[in-house]
Amino acid sequence: MNIKYDRSNSLLNNPLLWCSLLLLYPLLNEVIFSDFVREGEYNSRIGWSFITALLITLTNKRWITAFVLLPFAIGGTADIGYAYSFGGVFTTATMEAVANTDSYEVSEYIRTYSSWQQTLLLTVLWSIYVMAVYFSKTPNSSAWRKTILILGSILILVVVYRTTVMGKYHDTIPGVLGTLPSYYKGSVSVQHEIALRKSLRENKEAEVTLSNPQQPQTHVFIIGESATRNHMGIYGYHRDTTPVLDSLRTELAVLTNVISSHVQTQASLRVALTAAASADGEQYRESLSIIDVAGMAGYKTFWISNQQPQRATIASISYQADVTHYISNDFNGVEVRRFDEYMLDRISSAIKDPAPLKVIFIHMMGSHAAYENRYPDEFSQFRNDEVTGYRERLSNDEIETINAYDNSILYSDHFIGNVLSLLKDHTESESTLTYFSDHGEEVFQTARVKGHTPDNLTAAMMEIPLIMWSSTSDNAAFQSLKANRDQPFMLDDLFHLAMTIMGIQGELINDRKSPASEYYQPPATREVYHLIYEERFQNRTGNNSDIKIESSL
Repeated sequence: MNIKYDRSNSLLNNPLLWCSLLLLYPLLNEVIFSDFVREGEYNSRIGWSFITALLITLTNKRWITAFVLLPFAIGGTADIGYAYSFGGVFTTATMEAVANTDSYEVSEYIRTYSSWQQTLLLTVLWSIYVMAVYFSKTPNSSAWRKTILILGSILILVVVYRTTVMGKYHDTIPGVLGTLPSYYKGSVSVQHEIALRKSLRENKEAEVTLSNPQQPQTHVFIIGESATRNHMGIYGYHRDTTPVLDSLRTELAVLTNVISSHVQTQASLRVALTAAASADGEQYRESLSIIDVAGMAGYKTFWISNQQPQRATIASISYQADVTHYISNDFNGVEVRRFDEYMLDRISSAIKDPAPLKVIFIHMMGSHAAYENRYPDEFSQFRNDEVTGYRERLSNDEIETINAYDNSILYSDHFIGNVLSLLKDHTESESTLTYFSDHGEEVFQTARVKGHTPDNLTAAMMEIPLIMWSSTSDNAAFQSLKANRDQPFMLDDLFHLAMTIMGIQGELINDRKSPASEYYQPPATREVYHLIYEERFQNRTGNNSDIKIESSL
């Protein structure tokens, strides 16, 4: 008897079933083998299950089914292979590493990471693909057809809007398929900005001089990430989250009344690192950066980062440095649990560089969400419920989040201490270290919010640390900072502060905007997102009674 399988009426024929399996199976592997998978990855894979099912339902032809699903099978192969081999998910930094890979490295990868386990995982994926092509057809059930047609059509509109209008490919298209256009777009944008900034530096007529060009100098600027001073022990927080800085408090100048001009990294740093102010709008594109002017003054410049390289304006500024290094490229772009201490070797090399004049920028991952991934296990010190928040009884999840955030601050303190030790041990020149954060973070302190957003602004999102150490206590900039420790300052004037610290003079520099100058004129009010900080958060301004730093002028 000749028995044939009837493809006309079975749940096994439903294209949504096979599309879901093909798209979600790589996600399952990412969840199992990776440390962290973004929430957007879940959403995009579910959404594309309906979109691909819709395309199959409308055509009901095997060759079209094979064509529609083939990119997801190929992309899934890459996603599974990367998750299994490296324990991560594709990012733009991963694509940067892949773009710089030669044929020998590819063959080396195949020899190193090929295994029967990985082969088995990929065999399952391609078996799903083959069965999807064979079994999928338009469902007989009108309810299933309507569901697929309606949801699939809506999701196509969502994808079109997010990719064409918002320009968001990552987390709209799943896995490596979404990373590729994001990388390409970001690469083109960054290269364009790099070229513009290089041209700006070459064509800008600005004379700058050094106050003491014969004196060897090393200046380190550490850019923290999402660190609010309200969770730092040295600023009066009830937990000892900054034991290293606390032990050095008599050697430090600590500013107690500093806020960021924005609560997002890109918006904050593009005005902090350039001569533009927050009120200047898009003029940061035409404004010289600290890196530019330092180079013009004769400094050898370094940029060492634990952030991703595809960050538009920040990347264009960083690539003007004489030495630029993103350590994400060293780790194949794996974002999760890539700790800031991995930068120390590069930092040590920069500090030991024989150039007499050096400026070293260090961009931390700091307290970037998810906080629990920002520190090694041994820094998981805060585990109890001795926390305060926006309500009397916080949930267990909220308490765990605060604990993780505080642990990330503790680790950042440790990292800053390590950089300072390198600076003390390996340089005989006059040296300084200045630490600040791009913006703060709300962690259930005054609102039911975790993170930073201009839509629900809180003081903690703006209130940031700014701390300076100097190898010589009679450093004029250091002494002025101590004298101005309680004066209001906003981060968009960091350019002028940095120039004063480095001893650079010129028409671009305004000493009245630098608290490291004896001529500093603090602003009467500071505006953030059209809100006056002194008016909106007046009860918090100047409240420094609990701060541990002692002024020793």
